[in-house]
Amino acid sequence: MIRLSVNFMTLLALLYLTSGCNGPLGPIPGSKLSGTVSDKAIQDWSFAADIDVIQLETRPKDPHSVNTWVGVHEGKLYIPTSLIRGDAEPNNRDWVKHVMMDPKVRLRINGTIYPATASRVIDQALVDTVRKQLLLKYAEEPTEHSSAAWLFMLESRSS
Repeated sequence: MIRLSVNFMTLLALLYLTSGCNGPLGPIPGSKLSGTVSDKAIQDWSFAADIDVIQLETRPKDPHSVNTWVGVHEGKLYIPTSLIRGDAEPNNRDWVKHVMMDPKVRLRINGTIYPATASRVIDQALVDTVRKQLLLKYAEEPTEHSSAAWLFMLESRSS
C-alpha cells in the first residue's frame, strides 16, 4: 500500500514536471500561476460561489501556489486553512506562513488571475457562519479539530 502511494506520487510529480504547468497539481504545490490577469476591482465575488476549487498564489517574490476550497458569504470571498483534516495547527501550512508575512496574493478562478489581499478573519461569529457554509458546500462533517481551522477573507487589489 505504501509503495503504491510512493509510486503514485512519483508519477504525479513527473507528470507535473513534464507538463510545463506552473500551478499546483492536486496536493502538490506549484509556483507562479499563469492566466489572464484581471485589471478590474472585484466588489462582489458571488460569481465564485459555486466553484469548488481555486488556486491561491502566495509569496510574490518566490511564488508558491496551492489548490484550495473557496466560500462566498454576502459577496465576500473566503478560504479556509482546512476543514477535512481540521489541522490543530493551521498556521503550520506553508501558504498560511506566507500570507502572514505578506498578505499580497493572487487567485486563479476559471483561468483568470485576480490580485488580492488576504486577511485572517478574527470575528468568531463570522468564522462560525462561513465555516458552516463551507461544511455544507463540501458535504463534510466537522472533525475534532475543524474549529481550529483559520479563515481568510480575500479583497481585490490592483496589480
